[in-house]
Amino acid sequence: MQALREKLLAEPNVYEFLEEAAAMVITNKKHGVTVRATHQAIAENDWETIKAQTVGGRDVLHITRVTGYFTIVEGWNKGKLGELHDRFHSNITEG
Repeated sequence: MQALREKLLAEPNVYEFLEEAAAMVITNKKHGVTVRATHQAIAENDWETIKAQTVGGRDVLHITRVTGYFTIVEGWNKGKLGELHDRFHSNITEG
């Protein structure tokens, strides 16, 4: 329990938690997912397993192809993301 508490406290911008008598309620602020983990579940699972539950399948990288190369867009600034949104998208089929 203490090890999990330390992991959560190490990333205060991502996680917040509330300790209950029989469980810990963990909220992943980045993905908007809240889970309730019992003390037994915490004891039986490692950090990576518990962390995966707080992501809820939302930790997906958005990749785009720009002039022949692929890039991850999560690191782009607001202006560049605006350009991505304004781009023309087409469906090209082989014929």
